[in-house]
This record gives sequence, structure tokens and C-alpha cells, in this order.
Amino acid sequence: MPSNVANLSPLATRLRRALTSRDLEAFGALLSDDVSWGDDDHPNKCRSRSDVLATVSRALLTGVDGTLIELASGKKGIFCQYDVSRAPGDLRPGERSLFHVYLVRDDHIFLIQSFDDRAAAAKAAGLK
Repeated sequence: MPSNVANLSPLATRLRRALTSRDLEAFGALLSDDVSWGDDDHPNKCRSRSDVLATVSRALLTGVDGTLIELASGKKGIFCQYDVSRAPGDLRPGERSLFHVYLVRDDHIFLIQSFDDRAAAAKAAGLK
């Protein structure tokens, strides 16, 4: 269980700045060394800060673009909604919304959870 969920606002503010500016160095500073993202059976699973940063960097280099729509601190974690578009010619769906919940331990993100819908992500983050 995250140890400091009582006040995620300062971390959420730093996360918003890093995501909206696409500052990978600032984003990386918010991640624990052993941050995890993705299921074990997912081909792009991440199990470290360097894995996450490499995955995000690859996405940006291939033309994936995103807009942060919503970011909110909940009782359990930080909720984010992105509207993502892919580069022309990418075979994956062009535009869609992605939902992430960032769980925090010792003032660092230690788990990034992906969700297909807002309701499930909001519940996981503990939003009202």
C-alpha cells in the first residue's frame, strides 16, 4: 500500500508539469528506481525507471502525440487521462483516450496502472 497518499498534490503538480512539457528528465525524477508498468505478459512491460523512460521516449520518437486532459489526486493515487494520437501510417488505432493511475510510495511513483475506461481508473485512484 502506498505510504503517503494523504497529500499527493505536490507530486501531482510536478507530474502535470513534466507530462505537459514532455520533459523526460523531470518525469524520470518522479519515478522510483523499481517502478513497474504493464502486465507480466505484455511485450512492453517495464520494471525500472529506465524501462519506463525508454518506452515513453520510443513512443514520442515514433510520432505518438498526447494531450493531458485531466490529472487529479485521489485517495489511492494520481489519476491521468490522455487523448493520444498516432502518427500517420501507424497501424494501431489513430486516436483514443488512455487512463493511467500512478501509485506513490516515499514520494515517488512505484506503479503505473493502465485502464481502458475512466470509471475503472477513477475508482483505482480513489477519486470521489
